[in-house]
Amino acid sequence: VQLQLLGASVAPARERHWRGGPQLMGPAVVLWPDFAPSLAELRKKLPAPECISIAADSSLELRGSGLILEHLDLQGALRVVAGPGVALRIRSVTVRNRGREFVALSDAEQDGEAPEELRIRGYR
Repeated sequence: VQLQLLGASVAPARERHWRGGPQLMGPAVVLWPDFAPSLAELRKKLPAPECISIAADSSLELRGSGLILEHLDLQGALRVVAGPGVALRIRSVTVRNRGREFVALSDAEQDGEAPEELRIRGYR
């Protein structure tokens, strides 16, 4: 939602079914607090949000206070971690890969073999 507020193109959520229950799932986006703890800080980290495009079934993880992302075309999975004290400016990146697939838990996993946080959502 934050990316869309700034003008980025993020694919809309689609309905998926896990263990019989529907769930709206859009691209999986994780913006760590050290990357952008607020919308104002996110504006600084994405100077051209209209140049950010995230396709359905994609996943994006951004971490690090020194990270700036100018242009992204994502169809798949991308994880960027800028360690402490690292300044990383990504001027332009296009990602095309298989991404991360969310898989429904098996009956055995749902019945107790999987950790509780996975059983609650029904997939890994």
